[in-house]
Amino acid sequence: MEQITEKQKPLKEKKKKKSKKTLLIVLGVILLVLGVAAFFGIRYVNKILKQPEKMFIFEAETPLPEKTPLAPAFPITTPNPGEAQSAAETPAPTKEATQETEPTAEPTASPESNENKGILNIMLMGIDAPTASPESNENKGILNIMLMGIDAFENGGTTSGTMPHTDSMMVVAVNFDQDTVDLITLPRDTFSTVPGYSGFYKLNSVFNVGLGGEFHTTGKADDLADGFKLTCRTAEQWLGGISIPYYYGVDFQAVIDIVDAIGGIDYDVDQPFRAFVSKRYYGLGMRHLDGDAVMGYLRMRFFADGLDSSRTARQRRMMVAIFRKLKNEGKLSQIPALISAANSGVYTNASIGQTAALVNYASKLDPDRIRTRAMFGDIGKIEAYWRFAYVDQQNRIDIIREVYGIEAKPVGTCTRQYDRWLNRIGFTAIKHLRQVEKVLKTIHEKKDAGETFTEEQIALYSDCYNDYIALQNAFDTESSALQETYLANPWREKLDNQKKWTKENEQTDKELKKREKEIFERLTALSEKVEKSTDKLAKSIGFKDYSWKLKDKWYEDPDINEVYVSFA
Repeated sequence: MEQITEKQKPLKEKKKKKSKKTLLIVLGVILLVLGVAAFFGIRYVNKILKQPEKMFIFEAETPLPEKTPLAPAFPITTPNPGEAQSAAETPAPTKEATQETEPTAEPTASPESNENKGILNIMLMGIDAPTASPESNENKGILNIMLMGIDAFENGGTTSGTMPHTDSMMVVAVNFDQDTVDLITLPRDTFSTVPGYSGFYKLNSVFNVGLGGEFHTTGKADDLADGFKLTCRTAEQWLGGISIPYYYGVDFQAVIDIVDAIGGIDYDVDQPFRAFVSKRYYGLGMRHLDGDAVMGYLRMRFFADGLDSSRTARQRRMMVAIFRKLKNEGKLSQIPALISAANSGVYTNASIGQTAALVNYASKLDPDRIRTRAMFGDIGKIEAYWRFAYVDQQNRIDIIREVYGIEAKPVGTCTRQYDRWLNRIGFTAIKHLRQVEKVLKTIHEKKDAGETFTEEQIALYSDCYNDYIALQNAFDTESSALQETYLANPWREKLDNQKKWTKENEQTDKELKKREKEIFERLTALSEKVEKSTDKLAKSIGFKDYSWKLKDKWYEDPDINEVYVSFA
């Protein structure tokens, strides 16, 4: 035992007195803070504990600006003024025509525009958002949360491809009125358009589009916000237009750290696998899994049936298992601390108060009232370099009806036939539209800069603009019509599963091929015409920075996919 000399006693006593004084000051500050919080925060705490739905804003965000055809720089004369409108007066083709955004997706819904009373969507990915006031929140029933996992570490390192993606995407629909929760998985390989951007992408790569094809992070909340937000906006069209204003996200290390922080989990393993980092082998049956093992299980790809739907089903079961453990051990209240334990790699735009409200609600929820669902679809590769998932529209519509009580419209672009059509003629038409726009925009810029044009140049511009609008409108009409046709004939997608076509199938296929040939010839002729008129106009102003040649890999062509991302 340490001996204290007479000389040391005053020093010890002084330290004790100083420590007591410091402690009193700290306690005083804490009491003051608590007093202020009690004065101003009783209603706030009451909402967290008793009215969690009032902690959120349910209104949809302002839609991203849509890209529309250029307005003419000069008064336009049509080839047949007696039979057609002036091109300047012709209504701009819809967004379906431009292929810049989802051709058949519904506009983002607002509480007033549908019967979805009480639905809020949150995507699980990443931090602080403003707390909603009771006045701004009219929805009382369903809170929708989407969980997201990034297949990367903080430094961008990934085990697949060159770009990390949001390979796990799960909407959580919390029905406060019925005390139920629905976990809805969205296929990562879904063939999808992206609001505000031209092109076609896999759903899991939309995250990269929002980041401009780059991935740099310090693990802080705002580093990847643009990618998460754009993924939310894109997912909205797959939920029938229901908004997703909140999100959370986690990367590899965060998942490992969080699972380790709760002491691992006992889990009935249904498929042998190896841990993610250590590669330790885990066989069938009840096993204790640490964070590394859980990550290996969630990431397992090469299993019995080889379907990604099986992997997402395992992810949903693991989510429920983790929830049960936290609830049974009374650890749900530790979730904010668990997030902190991850140190970094956890992202959300939900505030601490909103997270606390969700935790409090979860503590009272019966795990048996958690239901799992999945949007699924055919996986295929049509004249392209990547395999995509073509979501089964009836399954998607049924899920939206059962969970949200609204009737969604089918998304026509999500079919193998439409993918095939794009590769055969659609991408070529889009390429031509983007090239003529480059020349037309140059005319606008020169005019705005004060440059004057000859009558011959203005006449060439008029011819070029008319050809541009003709191609744009034809693309719009044919694209929309084909999407409806393809949706009405899903049997053609499943040809490999049919032993024999019926006579009706054969007749329908014959008629469809004839129609596709007509469309091909029409768009080809219009594309050739716009090439000639554009070349003449470009030559007259000395503009050469354009090309009609489509890249061999369409997804690498910036005139098709505005942002290049690797789909691997």
